[in-house]
Amino acid sequence: MAKEGGAERFLRAAAELGIDVEPVTYPDGTRTAADAAAAISCELSQIAKSLLVMTDTGPVLALTAGHNRLDLDTLSGRLERSVRMANADEARRVTGYAIGGTPPFGHPEPIETLIDPALLEHDIVYGAAGTPDRCFPIGSARLQAVTGAAPADFVVGHRAGPSSAE
Repeated sequence: MAKEGGAERFLRAAAELGIDVEPVTYPDGTRTAADAAAAISCELSQIAKSLLVMTDTGPVLALTAGHNRLDLDTLSGRLERSVRMANADEARRVTGYAIGGTPPFGHPEPIETLIDPALLEHDIVYGAAGTPDRCFPIGSARLQAVTGAAPADFVVGHRAGPSSAE
């Protein structure tokens, strides 16, 4: 039996959560949230980046709007513990996925999750679907519910909304 890839693992995890996922494949791949937004014709602020940080008490997933940048100092203050970005090996071990393809849910173990309020300003957002060249649409309220994410300001300048694109 062939090893299950990230896309297949993600689809199985979504189905187990009762989420009907229709992934979109980027025809030319993407390197940035801006590339992803352009490829699927959505606002940059609708891209939900799944950014894993490590703390002294365990990993935390920060679901960050595509136009925003994670501020480690602000996040550290919110969490009241030190944080650093996870390296590629840590990200794969904790989430089961490669950086760039990490979905917001479907990980081997539950991960404490925070959500950028800018994502909640949209009805629909797009998260990675298990590989760097696939994403999927999901209602922002559904995303928050299924991940158990707490809204928190943890981005550079605490910017919200699509008008503050970088």
